[in-house]
Amino acid sequence: MKKIFKPTLLKIMIAFALFLVSSMLWRAYIMATISDTFPMGFPLQFFLSWGPCKPGNICSEFNGFYLVLDVIFWYSIGAFLISGFQRFRGESKNH
Repeated sequence: MKKIFKPTLLKIMIAFALFLVSSMLWRAYIMATISDTFPMGFPLQFFLSWGPCKPGNICSEFNGFYLVLDVIFWYSIGAFLISGFQRFRGESKNH
């Protein structure tokens, strides 16, 4: 297990890419179905803004804990993907 979660540049890049792509796809889906809501984060929504917003009002909210959980979630997914790919590639070389 330690080897799977040991940070490498590839795992961090994969996690960052998954994090960005999933967040942007979720944001696009929500914006297409609900026109005045603008979320960020998937599976946990760590930022949400809505509008139209009157001047002086706060029309957004941020949850840092959800952001941390999102990053951990996508890093875990990336780590398992890289580990599985490396294991598959190693087994295919032996055959």
